Amino acid sequence: EAVRCIQMHSKTPKGSCLESVKIAIDTGYRHIDGAFVYYNEHEVGQAIREKIAEGRINREDIFYCGKLWNTCHPPELVRPTLEKTLKILQLDYVDLYIIELPMAFKVKRKIA
Repeated sequence: EAVRCIQMHSKTPKGSCLESVKIAIDTGYRHIDGAFVYYNEHEVGQAIREKIAEGRINREDIFYCGKLWNTCHPPELVRPTLEKTLKILQLDYVDLYIIELPMAFKVKRKIA
C-alpha cells in the first residue's frame, strides 16, 4: 500500500497548516514532511497530537521527517536544533531528520 505524503511549507496563513494536517491525517496521509524554517512546526505538532488524542491515529502511524537548516550544519548545532524542533512539535521523536540542502550558510544568528 502506498503511503501518502504531505509537505508543509512556509507562508501559510495562521491556523491553515493546523487544519490542513488534520484533514490530511483524516484522509489517510501518514508521511508528514516539515522543517523548522517553515515556521509552522507548532501547528503540525498540534495537529498530530490532537489526532492522537482523538484516537484517530497512534504516534507510530505517522512518519515525520524534519530538516536541519543550512546555518546549523556545524556538529555542535545539530543536536540543539533537533531538540528545538522536538520542543516546538511537542513530540518525543521524529522518524527522520535530514539536511535541508547539502550546502551550509554562514551563521548570522542561532536558531537553537
